[in-house]
Amino acid sequence: MGLLEMVKKSLLIPLSEDYADLELTSLIASCKDLIKSAGVSEEVINKNRIVESLILIYCKTFFGFKTDGSVKELPKSFDMLLTQLATSSGDIYVSE
Repeated sequence: MGLLEMVKKSLLIPLSEDYADLELTSLIASCKDLIKSAGVSEEVINKNRIVESLILIYCKTFFGFKTDGSVKELPKSFDMLLTQLATSSGDIYVSE
C-alpha cells in the first residue's frame, strides 16, 4: 500500500474518492521535507517505518487545516519520533 492510500485509510477517506488527493499528496511531501531538514537521509525516509508514523501524524494534524489558528503545533509524539529517527541510523527500523 502506498503512502497516499495509507493516509486516506487513516483519515477514513474511501480509497475510491480523490477529492483530497492533491492536499494529502502535498502534506506527505511537506512532511518528508521536514524530516529531511532534520538530517534524515533520503534512503531512511523511503524505507523506515517510523517515517510512516510521522506522515500519519502530520497529515492528521494538518488535513483540512484552516487559517483560524486551531492547529498551533504538531503533537509531542511527532517531535519525539522525529528526534528518535534523526539521532539514530535508522537501521533498526528499516522495513524489508
